[in-house]
Amino acid sequence: MSTPATRSIQTSARKWLQTGHWTKPFAATLTLKQRVTVTDGIHSITVPLTDERAGQNLRHFLNVLNKRVYGSAAQKYGKRLAVIPVLEGGRDKRLHYHLMIDCPRQELEESLPTLISMTWHQTQWGYDQTHVTQADSGWLTYMTKLRDKPDFASSIDWLNYNNP
Repeated sequence: MSTPATRSIQTSARKWLQTGHWTKPFAATLTLKQRVTVTDGIHSITVPLTDERAGQNLRHFLNVLNKRVYGSAAQKYGKRLAVIPVLEGGRDKRLHYHLMIDCPRQELEESLPTLISMTWHQTQWGYDQTHVTQADSGWLTYMTKLRDKPDFASSIDWLNYNNP
């Protein structure tokens, strides 16, 4: 629901999330499995997806992706990709992330979309529907739309956000 307060938060977020200093931003849509089956060898249970589990999965994904892009410098020196993650969906729509990820080096531009998709599919909650392409000027606006977000203020995943 669009209220004046929500629109004010949206306007402020869009000002804060500027990417003019980024080199080569990519737009990614990463969908999540809505439940997974966990087994201990004897018993198995179905675990439903929550916003918290989605955030943990994205954090794991970004840690692995940073290691693949930066090698040991990711852990040694804290090198991380610039990323803006927004969680969307719920209720009747599959939970998914919209991300803007900056490509740090020119030689990665061709391989980064495949690397992102491959790394996402290897996570526990990563679903097979992904889309990664070069971001255009409207991607940030699209990511921060009010639709499909039960609570816009908490849809930006600040725990996984990195925009140095």
